Amino acid sequence: MSVITVVKEKDLVRDIIIEKLQEKLPEHSWNAVSSRELEKQTTCTYQTDLLLVDIHANVDCKKIIEDCRSHSTRIAIWATEGDQNVLRDFFRYGLNGYFYNGMELSELIFAINSILQDQQYIHPKLSAVLLKDYVKLTSEEPERPKGILTEQEWKVLEELGKGLNNCSIAKELFISTRTVNNHVSSILKKLHVSDRTNAVIKAIKNKWITL
Repeated sequence: MSVITVVKEKDLVRDIIIEKLQEKLPEHSWNAVSSRELEKQTTCTYQTDLLLVDIHANVDCKKIIEDCRSHSTRIAIWATEGDQNVLRDFFRYGLNGYFYNGMELSELIFAINSILQDQQYIHPKLSAVLLKDYVKLTSEEPERPKGILTEQEWKVLEELGKGLNNCSIAKELFISTRTVNNHVSSILKKLHVSDRTNAVIKAIKNKWITL
C-alpha cells in the first residue's frame, strides 16, 4: 500500500477526483490537503509516497517540492498547456510526473501506477511544451545505433517527436494507421519505455533524433 497526498484547493472537483481514485485504487491510502491546511503542517509529515501538487493551488509549490524531495517522495504536478513558463521551471526539477488538468480518470490511474512503479509520466498535452524547453535545436545529424530500430521505425519515432498522432503519422509516411500502431508498440518495447513521450525523450537524450 502506498500513501498518496493531493495538494489542491478544496472544491467539488477535488472531492470527486479523490472519491473516484479511492474507488479505483482502494489498495492505497489517500490524503487531500488545501493551502489553508498546509499552513498548519508540512506535506511530508503525512509520510507520503506520492505527492500530487496542483500548481494553481495557493501554495509555494517549489518549496513543497524541495522539502519533500529530501524525503525521497515521488512528486508530480498538475498543470495546463497555458502554464508554459511555469512548466519550464518545473521540468528542470525532473519530477516523476507532469499531469494535465482535465486528464481522463483512466489516464490518471495509469499515470499514478506508472510513477509508483518508478517510471516517469508526462501527459501528451504537456509533452510538446516540455520537450521544446528540454531540447536545444541543432543542425547536427542524429547518431543512431544500428540494430535497435528498423528504418521505418526510426521514421515513425521522428514523427512522434513532432507531436503527431498515429493518424497524422500514417498520412505523412503513406502507410496505414494499423501499421503505425504496430510500429509504435514495437518502438516502446525495443526502447524499454512505457509510452511515446518517454520514447521521444530517450531518443533525444541519446541524440538519435532532433526536433
